[in-house]
This record gives sequence, C-alpha cells and structure tokens, in this order.
Amino acid sequence: MSNPIPLSGAPRGAGQFFLYSRTADDTDMRCSVVIPCHNGAELTRACITSLLEQESPPLEILIVDNASSDDTNTLSAIAPSVRVISLPRNLGFAGGVNAGLREARGETVMIVNNDTQAARSLTREMHTVLDSDPRIGACAPVSNHVKGDAHLAVGAFGKEPGQRQELSQALQAEPLLQDADTLAGLCLLVRRSTLQEIGLFDERFGHGNYEDDDFCLRLRLHGYRLAIARRAFLHHEGHATFEALGLNIKDQIKKRLSQFRDKWQSHPAGLATLAGIHGNYALAHNAAVTAQRQVPNWLDADWHIGRHHELQGDAKLAIRHLRTFLEHCPLHVEARITLALALIRDGQLQLGQGVIEQTMTQHRPTQKQETQMLKRLGQLAYEAGQYKNAAVHLRTALEITPESGELHNWLGLCELATDNLTSALKAFTNATQQGFALGFTNLGICQSRLGQLDAAVQNFEEAVNRLPNDPVVQANYQAGVAALAGSA
Repeated sequence: MSNPIPLSGAPRGAGQFFLYSRTADDTDMRCSVVIPCHNGAELTRACITSLLEQESPPLEILIVDNASSDDTNTLSAIAPSVRVISLPRNLGFAGGVNAGLREARGETVMIVNNDTQAARSLTREMHTVLDSDPRIGACAPVSNHVKGDAHLAVGAFGKEPGQRQELSQALQAEPLLQDADTLAGLCLLVRRSTLQEIGLFDERFGHGNYEDDDFCLRLRLHGYRLAIARRAFLHHEGHATFEALGLNIKDQIKKRLSQFRDKWQSHPAGLATLAGIHGNYALAHNAAVTAQRQVPNWLDADWHIGRHHELQGDAKLAIRHLRTFLEHCPLHVEARITLALALIRDGQLQLGQGVIEQTMTQHRPTQKQETQMLKRLGQLAYEAGQYKNAAVHLRTALEITPESGELHNWLGLCELATDNLTSALKAFTNATQQGFALGFTNLGICQSRLGQLDAAVQNFEEAVNRLPNDPVVQANYQAGVAALAGSA
C-alpha cells in the first residue's frame, strides 16, 4: 500500500491522523464501510449481511473490533470484501471509527453502527445525495431509531429484509434530500477528500454521543451542507452497545454534552450552536453575529440571526438573513417555515402562504415542525387581532400535539379575547392539566371574570408557586386576593 497522507485539521488532543491514499488496484472500489463494534457479533453479522446485499457496486467492509471477547474477530470469513481490524483495547466509537478510516481505501467512506440493518438501496440512495452537490459534506439515512429530522416513526417494522424493501419502495415518494443542522453518527457517508480537510472524529467523546455533533459542526465551519437522504432507510436496534457495556444512556449523553460544551463554548459558532440546542435564541443570535465576522464560511450564522429577528418581530431583517441562509441550504425545512412566517409578518401574505404550501407538500416537515409552524401562525394572527383565525391554527396544531399545554394556553387566550369564557375555561384547564405554569394565572383570570373568585385565587397562588419571579403572575395574585377580600 502507498504512503499514508497526513490528515490536516485534526482536533487538538486527538492525536496524529492518517488516511491511506488509493492504489492502482482500488479503482473499482467506490465506498468503504467502517463498522466499529465491541462484542455483539450476531448483530454485526446481520449488519454485514445487509450490506453484502446492496444494489450498489461492491463495498469494502471494515469491521473494527474494539477488543471484543466474543467471536467478532472471525467475521472476515463471511466474504472476501470483509476485513476485521482488531484493536488491543476498546477505543470507543470515535476511536474505532478513526482506526477504520485510516485503513479505508474507497473514495467515499460510510460509517455505520453495528446494530443496524440496511435496506438494499441504502448506499445507492446515499451516494445519489452526496453526488448531487459538492457542497454536501456528509449525508445520513432516515431510521426508526435516530435523533432529529431523520427519524422515521415505523417502530420495529424494518427489522426483516422484506419490510426494509417495502419501506424503501414507499420512500421513493419522498424528496431526495433535506438540509439538516446536524446528523447522527448512526450512519454517515463522507468523501475521503472532505475527511482530509476537516479531520477525523474527536476521541475525547469515548463510547459515543456528541462526537457526531462535533464532527458536523466542523463540517459546517468549513462551509459544507449536511443532508438527510430521505429515500435511504436503515433499521436500528438502538443503543445495543451501551446496554451490553452496562452504561446508562442518559448519564452518557449528559457527560458527553458537558464535554462538547467545554470544547466549543469559547468559540462563537460553538456557543451559538449550544444556545440553539437549549432554545436560547437571543444568545445564539449574539454569538452568531460575532462568528459571522470571525468565520465567514460558517453557514449557520444567518440561520441563527434570522430566526431571532423573526421571533422578535423584525420581519425585514429576518427575511434578509433567512434568504441568505437558504441560498446555501435551500432544503432546510425549519428555515423555510421561518421565512414564510417573516413574510407574513411583513405583509407579504400570498408569498408567505406559498412558501408554506410548497414546504408542506414537497419537503415533508416533521410533526414537531408542523406544530411549531401552526403555533407561530396562531401567534401572528393573535398579535394582529385576528382571534378566530388564530384559534383555527391552534386547534389544528392541537390535533397533531394534543398534550401541549402551551398550545391549550394560546387557544384559551384567543377564546378569552372574544369573551368566549366557557371555551377559554376549558382550554386553560387543559393547559394546567398538562403542567403549563402560565395556564394557572390565565385560568384564574377566566374564573375571576366568571365570578369564581375562590377558585381564581387558588390558581393565582399556584401560578406564583410555579413562577415566583414573574411580575405579571405576582400582580394577578395580589389583584385576585384584593378582589376576594372586597367581595367578603
């Protein structure tokens, strides 16, 4: 094999990385698959079997054995294209992936969890997406057990080959791809040239979690799109390695998030990303403004800035930044919806509605995204005094997410604004039953208008207990106590 190429851009503390250059006998090898694993040989065998049945050209399959105690090291006997790389100790997910990437010979590399089984069209569909735009740095399939927009709610259906084929055929009606903020490391397809540019996975994240967010953030900082291949399906058993190691997945996520925060919070783009994860859009905006000056290639600055301005009611600034972002990531569903809301706020009603209709029919938003869109449409209509229109949007949202206390509370405000006290009482009661704190003070207001002062004061008091620092809640409680005293 030829001399190794030093891999630039490696994260600090992660060691010196190398990728092997291709040789003359590798010309028919399009893709290498890297599968890190620790035990779980039967799961890995099922994964390999599904990959050997791919419709695409032959794959190089690299099994990275993270010091397994079972017969994982014998899996190379399955087929000549399968090779086992045995490690003397468990290097975790990132370390195992890196060991495989250093040995990979394909011009593209696909990283796959061992507790997965691929639909036969998986690698073909993912390469179609990656080949569609050189600006796409990585793509991922949809799956039954994955975070974010790539989640497909099919449960265990897909475990059997026939079920995966059925799902694959159904997914042909989906759009080819969707832009994403980040991708799960469950399955990623990346070009070798891109790895040369940004570096391998950061091994500080141990057994796994947030090494994929870290990798994706570095891709974004280099100006790459991240894409979900909407027609590619991968069945995932879900956290099999963590369970086998006796690790608590919630504790591990918390630990790795802390490491991710420690690494990135001093970088403005990292700070904006962290703030966005936690819903602090004002902080995300401020950090993104700084990042845009320091890292002009970072795609997400305009997204964070535009989203903040839409929420703050500055439609024109929101439109400008969101359009700039969508020039680079045109199939980002949430950004398209946010742009539509800004256009509507700006008085460009027909144009905004057109963007919403196109997004709903062609880009398949998730239930969460659709609910958020309907909530924001309801809020905009409420702000414009169009209470009946607002209620229509909110009721539609509640059909999708009936357990949302916030939506019930907004519906109650619409009913209260039109003096429909009976319906408002029901909506606010539903909000409190879902544990929405502001619902208690609004329920108290509704009850006070109905003359139910004792009940009103009880709910005002409950709101104070839940939101002790809210001045409006405190004022309502004081007013309710005074009204009750005056009626005695």
